[in-house]
Amino acid sequence: QPITSIVHPIQHAIRARHSQCIYARFERGNFATFEIFIVDADIDGKPAAAIQIEGPVASPKVGQLNEAGERSWDHNPEKEVLEGRSKIKRKTNTMGAAMQDSIDNWPAFVATNAQHFTEAGIIHHAFFIDYTHSGENEDAIAARADISRQKSEENEERRRQRDLEHERRRREEGGEYKGDENIDDEIYEEETGKIQHIVPESIEPYEWTKPIKASGWYRMCVQTENSITVEMDIRSSADLGGIDPETWHVYTHDEREAIDEEERIMELKNREPSADEVEAKLVAEELEKALQNQVGDFDLEETKNLMTEVNRLVSQLQSKQQNVHHRIKGHENDARRNYKRIVRSGWIETALYIVITLFQVYTVRKWLLSKNVLG
Repeated sequence: QPITSIVHPIQHAIRARHSQCIYARFERGNFATFEIFIVDADIDGKPAAAIQIEGPVASPKVGQLNEAGERSWDHNPEKEVLEGRSKIKRKTNTMGAAMQDSIDNWPAFVATNAQHFTEAGIIHHAFFIDYTHSGENEDAIAARADISRQKSEENEERRRQRDLEHERRRREEGGEYKGDENIDDEIYEEETGKIQHIVPESIEPYEWTKPIKASGWYRMCVQTENSITVEMDIRSSADLGGIDPETWHVYTHDEREAIDEEERIMELKNREPSADEVEAKLVAEELEKALQNQVGDFDLEETKNLMTEVNRLVSQLQSKQQNVHHRIKGHENDARRNYKRIVRSGWIETALYIVITLFQVYTVRKWLLSKNVLG
């Protein structure tokens, strides 16, 4: 059954050559942020995976809240078979069955609308992310520079080949544009078919944000060649109150809590006092006459301002602490994998040394025995 995205990212252990998907429901006009972070990989593998973000894979009617506040769905197994939308009549009329039917029909739907994704509001985004060379050490920086240089060289070679092909065809057709050139053999690069290779500079979650044009269920799937552990999350601007103007991603849950706390402090500062508070203020004034040189209104105002500032600093510290935790975890996993590789390499070298030594001993012994026989 599909796994629904929850409040905080959870870790998923994905076996080699397997995939894992999470789902979230959006309405038109929402912003969706898809977050992925590879926590660990096995000793022989890389902290890398192929990511697929797509939707709407299921109708927005699936899981919609009715007037009673209950989840509902439009699902009739017999009707779907009669209309040809499904080949198999499902035995259960549940939300999971309704969603699974839509997911099964998704590839055919994508193929049908392949020419107008933008008009239909279909998201079909894929990329490959690799944390092998992420980080601030010199080796990682040099490796990223090499990868960037290789990409530039490949793009330059592709442009050069295309220019040569255009020049060849121009010479064959007379060298001038006539308006009736043959374009049947022209090959266009399929931009939507390219898989972007992403190498994050920092060891932190990678985020991708997109406005939603078509209501429904969207998913993010991770597929890997080797066993990895990943953190996955899908955030909605409708649930978290918008997007961060600095990052242009949907607020994280920690950021939303900090903003709510700051708004609560400001509300206490600006709201009109109630009758009980007015009475309490009169009592306080009476006490103030008896107590001189005590805390005044300006002190309370300053305290509220300091609370707001402290709340903002705590939010920043939490964010930095999380980033540091990700970096420490990444370095720890790299060190563990490197240690195991070194140990394995040492065992192999020792075994080879023993084999070579035994072969030399055998050769020398055989040579000495042959000398004794001849002597």
